[in-house]
Amino acid sequence: MDMSKGRTQLRWLSALIMLALVMPVLPSSPANAQAGSRLFPETGKTVKGKFLVYWDTHGGLAQQGFPISEEIQEKSETDGKTYTVQYFERAVFEMHPENPAPNDVLLSLLGNFLYKKKYTSNAPGQQVNTDLIFQDFRETSKRVGGKFLQYWRTHGGLAQQGFPISEEFTEVSPLDGKPYRVQYFERAVFELHPEFKGTPNEVLLSQLGRFRFDEVYKPGGQPTPGGTQPTPTTRPGNPTPPPAATNTPAPANPCADVPPSQNMLIGVVENNTITRLSNCERAGTTFAFLGDGFQPGESIGVYFTAPDQSVYGAPFQVEADAEGFSEGVTLSTTPGLTPGIYAASMEGTTTHRKAIGYFKVLKP
Repeated sequence: MDMSKGRTQLRWLSALIMLALVMPVLPSSPANAQAGSRLFPETGKTVKGKFLVYWDTHGGLAQQGFPISEEIQEKSETDGKTYTVQYFERAVFEMHPENPAPNDVLLSLLGNFLYKKKYTSNAPGQQVNTDLIFQDFRETSKRVGGKFLQYWRTHGGLAQQGFPISEEFTEVSPLDGKPYRVQYFERAVFELHPEFKGTPNEVLLSQLGRFRFDEVYKPGGQPTPGGTQPTPTTRPGNPTPPPAATNTPAPANPCADVPPSQNMLIGVVENNTITRLSNCERAGTTFAFLGDGFQPGESIGVYFTAPDQSVYGAPFQVEADAEGFSEGVTLSTTPGLTPGIYAASMEGTTTHRKAIGYFKVLKP
């Protein structure tokens, strides 16, 4: 993936904003047409209401991950009460109608659950952070410093991450089998990724929601023996069988499943010029991305999410121009790139304004 700046190209694309505003808005699916809900084609799950508002306002894809379940009723291991919950790759949202906003949506203590399961007493090899900038937490007698402290303070703090429950240590990731420097918090596990040094992805979150979901459920959504027994909001039963094979031709429009972008326009670069708006093209295309609504002069972190949920950080931060638009960002796809729906994400380092654009790469 080759990303480069193109201020002239970006200015041409920004002139297309008026064109985008007058184009008819056609819902790509009933879920997208319904206010207050969103279908995520990457996992086939829908997020709605207060859970959707929380997802949008608390880091979105990078912080929470994609939804991997619908809403269900589940008994909490923390207080033994039953709540409406929804699983995401990196978190589990709990509905607490007894609390006034913004505390009516809370996150399950996934970090606590996993830490107690993996380490009966304490994780071995823990080391207290020795950075000059640190914070001691008297509540748990743990210290957070350096990159982890910076991430904790800028990504929701206590409400989103919880208190630290370990010092830093090295742990092998179950996702890729590689060792990473980690620190456990009540609601998250921070991973240090030096390969992304200097980018917004230098600290990433473990996929605690997926780990927990896979532990509790078998494929098809049935409870694992010995696991927590959640009660579905709909009547339980056997999984609906797939429809019988027919001779019905495939949909004529392979781009119909691309979700709508938020605060971002996507164009196509041809002969060093942005020629049109498009978020669905064959591999080998160069896409251009324009985020808007940032503070003039603000630095903006950029990263991409692939169909397999792997995240790639840009080797630089772009800068918002005098009108609050991101400087030019382009992405050149190769003919051999894995087909599927990708996501381009931008976040302002000062305002934390977020822009996300979905685009689909088709087979060559």
